[in-house]
Amino acid sequence: MTETTTMNDIRMMTINEAAERVPGLTKYRIREMCIKNEVPHLKAGRKYLICEQVLIRYLTEPRTTPPSEPERKMRRIS
Repeated sequence: MTETTTMNDIRMMTINEAAERVPGLTKYRIREMCIKNEVPHLKAGRKYLICEQVLIRYLTEPRTTPPSEPERKMRRIS
């Protein structure tokens, strides 16, 4: 059985709303997950927007591969 999603079904949440929706997750941790690209999100200005269904799926389904680490660049110190 496939699940169809319409535009009316999609609910985008801010970090504060996501922290209220998911018990045990703090605003700091959700923001950290967005910055590290651990959870899919959109950035609107300075706000991170997270799709509610995607966040719930991310938290409930087991991951087969660990999230990729952002590339760290070295810089010259004078």
